Amino acid sequence: MNAPVNNFLETCLFFNTNTFSRELVKLADGEFKALNLSAAHASLMLLVYETPGIHPKELSRLLQLNPSTITRFIDALVKRNLLRREVRGKTARIHPTKAGLSLKADVAKAYKQLIMAYSKILGFEEAAHLSQAIASANSRIKKALSDASSEKSSPDKEF
Repeated sequence: MNAPVNNFLETCLFFNTNTFSRELVKLADGEFKALNLSAAHASLMLLVYETPGIHPKELSRLLQLNPSTITRFIDALVKRNLLRREVRGKTARIHPTKAGLSLKADVAKAYKQLIMAYSKILGFEEAAHLSQAIASANSRIKKALSDASSEKSSPDKEF
């Protein structure tokens, strides 16, 4: 028996964004497969190309990922000789290696092809609008969660 066409999941932002994300990952996997990179690793590589010597904390902020996830990504790319760490004291800076730089044009091309692929499916205007709307919604939710967390951790002023 088929599920009813109009069900609560169709209006659930959580469900629909997760489903949409999984479908986008399938598109991305296809574009980056030839490079043997995940879309997440490719995103990190593009940021390192753009800012050689970038600090892992900045990568974490820009990619909106936990520092431990960034560390895992960097470890994997260092192991593949695509990135190198420059460590001075407690500070690490991330740089592309010669092998990593040799992929720069291909990574940028695959990313552009990914954007073109979903834009052709959704329409260029709708894809741009959807991206901006999701980014805005994400910022508002992050702020609300941060504010709620701050309220919980601050001591009560009234007794």
